[in-house]
Amino acid sequence: MPQVHELLELDLLTLREHTERAGDRLDPDRLRNSIETALPVSEVAFVRRQGALVAYAMLQPREAGQWFVTGFNTHPEHRSAPVFRALFRQLLEIASRRGITSLRSNVYKTNRLSMAFHARLGFRVTRENAKGVEFTATVPELLAKSGLVAQ
Repeated sequence: MPQVHELLELDLLTLREHTERAGDRLDPDRLRNSIETALPVSEVAFVRRQGALVAYAMLQPREAGQWFVTGFNTHPEHRSAPVFRALFRQLLEIASRRGITSLRSNVYKTNRLSMAFHARLGFRVTRENAKGVEFTATVPELLAKSGLVAQ
């Protein structure tokens, strides 16, 4: 299981730019507190390379079968199909074990990479405001669109 400082370090590396472009401030102390609060009540899929955390996805239950993606991050130097496949396989195992039928995720509109990633995976826009978008996808939709599971 990743430690709080590892998750924080990865988030601070990648989230600041699009958070500030959206008009918000990325406060490291607040982010650390958020991770510390979320971690004990979350399922976490993660990938390490040479001992270092390079990707993670953190999920929390919301309603029967529906879970919220509270964090999803990949180190810029490790955004590759093998890392994604490893992470996605863990997510599928968590979904199977916990009876997850759908996922929701919130993304800043300024995070173009994440917006495109969600669309490519088959997430649908279910709500949006001036700063962000809520995406939703069922697990079967994610399986159908990913094309990575069979590899």
